[in-house]
Amino acid sequence: MASITLSLTGLDQLQKLQGVLHPAAFAKAQRGGVLYASKAVPPNVAKGIAASYNLRSARIKQDIGGIRTAPDGLSATISFSRRPPTLTQYGARPGTRGTGRRGLGRGMGWTPPSRPGRPLTATILKAQGRKPYQDAFLIAGNSGNQLVVRRDSRGTLHAVYGPSIGSIFMGKSAIAQQLQADAKARIAEQYLKGFERSWRAAARGFG
Repeated sequence: MASITLSLTGLDQLQKLQGVLHPAAFAKAQRGGVLYASKAVPPNVAKGIAASYNLRSARIKQDIGGIRTAPDGLSATISFSRRPPTLTQYGARPGTRGTGRRGLGRGMGWTPPSRPGRPLTATILKAQGRKPYQDAFLIAGNSGNQLVVRRDSRGTLHAVYGPSIGSIFMGKSAIAQQLQADAKARIAEQYLKGFERSWRAAARGFG
């Protein structure tokens, strides 16, 4: 797992309230705001990734979690899995086998050569469409699920994977910077909502 800490900035107007609000109510509102904002990250990021990558939002959200708020209530750490999904989850379609050359007048008629086989394909980025994966094929895994594999020179099978959620969001993907900017904007927006909700609830107890 890889993680990032999302800090809250540009909220000086709320800090000014600290001097006029009950300290306990203000602290509780801060923690409520951070928690409310951090919970908005998984669906926000999942929606952004699913718009460009061929993965379902529900699958993406499985790899975002582990939300931990700091003791001071001003930041939250969110984990993103670096374990890549198998290529099957990127919509892999099996290839077809070639049937070889037929005919050629050797007692089998003059049928023209058959068409060669087609490689397995999968879609990573929706904008790029399906891409071929030479020498890859589907097999049934131990739990009955399908896996895309390749065979190395020793005959050992190796699973083929697509990019992980962590690498898409935190790495050098084409949409990483936009995803992070959208997440920060969403966090600030939801923090204000969560702060107000928590402050109103706390204020009733300290009024």
